Amino acid sequence: MSILEVANLSVSFRHKVVLEDVSFSLNEGEYLSLIGPNGAGKSTLIRTLLGGNQSYTGSFTFDRGLKSKGYLPQQNNDGVFFPATALEVIKSGFASTSRLPYLSAEEKQRLLETLSLLNLEGLSDSSFYTLSGGQKRSVLLARAFCASSQLLILDEPTAGLDAVAVSRFYEDLKILHEKRHTAILLVGHDLDNVLKESEKVLYLKRKVRFFGRSEDFLNDSLYKGIREEML
Repeated sequence: MSILEVANLSVSFRHKVVLEDVSFSLNEGEYLSLIGPNGAGKSTLIRTLLGGNQSYTGSFTFDRGLKSKGYLPQQNNDGVFFPATALEVIKSGFASTSRLPYLSAEEKQRLLETLSLLNLEGLSDSSFYTLSGGQKRSVLLARAFCASSQLLILDEPTAGLDAVAVSRFYEDLKILHEKRHTAILLVGHDLDNVLKESEKVLYLKRKVRFFGRSEDFLNDSLYKGIREEML
């Protein structure tokens, strides 16, 4: 069953076409990676899907049963002081569906489950500001998951992380995808991890150049040129 349907979506800014006739779907529990060179329209697509851009033609539709979306942006303000504990940051993911600081019994259960799934119990009382870049990304992923266990939209979430933190992040995603059947739409730049972890690939370069299974993308004639273009 589809959780997101995009049909003939086009976006222009100042008479310049950024996205043209983009169509694809994301099914419940599916892991789709969105790739493409800089300026391909990836961030514009994500911004539009999240309601941050009203200047478009075509359509996109989320499943009616989806109450909220979990979103993790690319920007990582590691150097900015934020006076909150890791647990407080994670709990803020419920802001759109609950009256914080009060959580329902169901939300409390999901919070505890999230901490356990992502191995974050030991960081709960730590100051978010003092955490490493990788730890912050894990906490923000947990926050996004609390916002929605059905759909995560991630915009280059591993940008600026070292290899160990990148590996940990993808392991966390794998846990949420496999154990909780969470649908994932991930904008990625590191092709090796993208193709290893995701089930499907959407290659965007203003238009959709490829949409299909990751294993088919690896065998597509586009792949070699795309790899050289993105690395």
